[in-house]
Amino acid sequence: MAHLLIVVLEDLTKLHDLLQAWHEIGIPGATILESIGAHRARSWLSWVGLGGLERLFEAKEVRRRTLFAALDDEELMERAVAEAENVVGGFDRPYSGMLLVLPVTLSKGLNRPVQTTSVQILPPAIRPGWDVLRSTPIEQADIILHLEPTIVRPDTPLDEVAQAMLAHPNTHVACVVAEDGRLTGLIKLRALADDLFFHILPEEFLSEVTDLEHMLAYANKSRMRTAADAMSKPVWVKRGETVKDAFKRMHENDLPGMPVVDERYRVVGYIDLLELLAVCLKIRRETPISEESE
Repeated sequence: MAHLLIVVLEDLTKLHDLLQAWHEIGIPGATILESIGAHRARSWLSWVGLGGLERLFEAKEVRRRTLFAALDDEELMERAVAEAENVVGGFDRPYSGMLLVLPVTLSKGLNRPVQTTSVQILPPAIRPGWDVLRSTPIEQADIILHLEPTIVRPDTPLDEVAQAMLAHPNTHVACVVAEDGRLTGLIKLRALADDLFFHILPEEFLSEVTDLEHMLAYANKSRMRTAADAMSKPVWVKRGETVKDAFKRMHENDLPGMPVVDERYRVVGYIDLLELLAVCLKIRRETPISEESE
């Protein structure tokens, strides 16, 4: 059975990212309409009058778009929902929008375009024979140390987050997940320690307050109570991606490790720098001497 996926997007800045994500997983196409909620339209018309009806969708207050995508592939539909959830940060947040999936009893013309893959030319590795490391699947690295991720919910108190991390002392980043298991944020060990010790040694942080920006940061720390308060943006590597992808994201986000997620952004593993180093050493041992000396 085909399905009609409807996404009401409140934040227009997310539109490009959502369309790009859908394109990358093979969504054949989507229809985009300007839209406005009935209550907001009523407020607008009561303010400007019926004479302003033609200007309704030109107003800055109207920032909503509705996307329609018809899909006859159940798995693709589930991936499209997961990508939409990821782009907006979860539709359970206020003013994030709405997502609906409706059954379609009759559909015609649902032809999926042929996907073309672009070839990316990479510079050679500095060490001869190590080019294979770039394309090593992250699953091969994940089985070396087989680290179990630390998973907490957004409403988990910070002291319980610390207890969860103590139960997994080799994972230095906690994964904050929604009810459906979707990754929504990360908590670094250093950030968690700062948030907890703030309430024990506030004078150490007060000495850092030198301007308004530091004062606001101090005030924010004083309000930290749960995982949702302390978490930063989610960063991940997907199953099927490579060691190169994992290291690049850790390096760019200054992370000692990060979760491995499936196509629906559910946490299924954890990878850290030590595992990546282990992969490097393993490949180094397996590289023939002749290649190394070329």
